[in-house]
Amino acid sequence: MSEAPDARTPNERLAEIVADALLSAGLIQSAGLEDLKRKLAAGAAKAEDWSHWIGNAQRAARRKEPGGDE
Repeated sequence: MSEAPDARTPNERLAEIVADALLSAGLIQSAGLEDLKRKLAAGAAKAEDWSHWIGNAQRAARRKEPGGDE
């Protein structure tokens, strides 16, 4: 059997690729992944969104470091 065609738009496919790469690089957290994908696909991500997504990941990374906030 062949696979079903991908029903996502090109914007949705690209948003997933970008979001997954950012997650793999540790620049965002998985908690904000769906919001990021949705806003990227819609072309609605603003500077404040990026600050929030990346800031959350940076704070989480600092908490995991020895002597961090945890």
